[in-house]
Amino acid sequence: MRRRVLGILFATLFIVMVGFAMLFPVEPYYVRTFGATSRTMGWLIASFSLAQFVFSPMWGRLSDRMGRKPVLMMGLAGYAVSMALFGLARSIPALFVTRTLAGVLSSATLPTALAIIADTTTEEDRTRGMGVVGAAFGLGVIFGPFVGGVLGEINIRLPFAAAAALSLVTLALVGWMLPESLRRDGGETTQAARGSRWAAIRGEAAILYLVGFLVTFSLAGLETAFPFLANDRFGLTQRSVGYIYAVMGLVGAAVQGGLVGRMKRAVGEYGMILGGLLTSGAGMAGLAVAPSPAIATAAISLFAAGHGFIRPALTSLVSQRARVGHGLAIGALSSMDSLGRILGPVAGGTLYVTRELLPFAAGSAINALAFLGLLVLPLARPVALLAGSRGGQTPTESK
Repeated sequence: MRRRVLGILFATLFIVMVGFAMLFPVEPYYVRTFGATSRTMGWLIASFSLAQFVFSPMWGRLSDRMGRKPVLMMGLAGYAVSMALFGLARSIPALFVTRTLAGVLSSATLPTALAIIADTTTEEDRTRGMGVVGAAFGLGVIFGPFVGGVLGEINIRLPFAAAAALSLVTLALVGWMLPESLRRDGGETTQAARGSRWAAIRGEAAILYLVGFLVTFSLAGLETAFPFLANDRFGLTQRSVGYIYAVMGLVGAAVQGGLVGRMKRAVGEYGMILGGLLTSGAGMAGLAVAPSPAIATAAISLFAAGHGFIRPALTSLVSQRARVGHGLAIGALSSMDSLGRILGPVAGGTLYVTRELLPFAAGSAINALAFLGLLVLPLARPVALLAGSRGGQTPTESK
């Protein structure tokens, strides 16, 4: 059953990510048709992420109570509707309304899918399972921007209709093939009923949620600013930006699909996070000063490699140390991601208006800050976390 579930989730999240990633090279150009700037783009992305910040734990808690499959299907259906409406918008206020609706409804998808992984894997192979999910995302990033760039040159609104259609295809796949993974023994359901977002993030796991926020904050700033940098510094088109995102996705998929398991055995989840922070920070620093599209592509690929190590390790550690149901714990992590996506795009768009290299230099500094914080904060308890990531017990758990 585990292999079947992983296969279905891989296909599901790949299709979802293709639909989502199609918007990467197109949305900045789409927003400019309304007379908006990168600052408006930042606030638009922030509205989407604010809705996800508020609603991700709610969907996670709901999936702990009523099951993963129905919540995942609700999220897919809602995202399809919201993307269709976004493509039909005729004003900036309409863009904000439909983008916020997309955030409310789509926030049911990723935390629920990750909770299914946590339900169907042991702690020993969970990081690898999370890596499979990450590989699906990486492959989606390869194909999505390329398809979006091509469709966007035909009609700037066409990618949004295509994203809605792909969400409906995914909805049918989940409804037909995905089994329910939530155990109905009453233990996790009762635990989830008592839980809250703050119960999920307190204790030694708090540092993991903080790192998740900082990593996503820097990523969101890059995603907002890079298409403008590519156009303004290098004169690249939507299609060229799509190609660069495809390379980025290929690197991320290769790391998460082929290297995560080996790295977990070699250094543990904690070591993977530290190495990933250094690597992604170096990539963003290179992007800030890149003199050519080729060097920019190499830098953004280095960033993708580092990020590919961080995400599955971080999610695995959070699920292992959950004091609440898997859905709520991972929903709270998605909420921290969303908080990063609220503030990151606003910061990235605003810094870019000030000076084009600032979003990337700031992102590199933030990765360095997260690295140092994970090393020196007493709350991190690095020795205990490293032991736990290799299958041992923390001092608290052994009592």
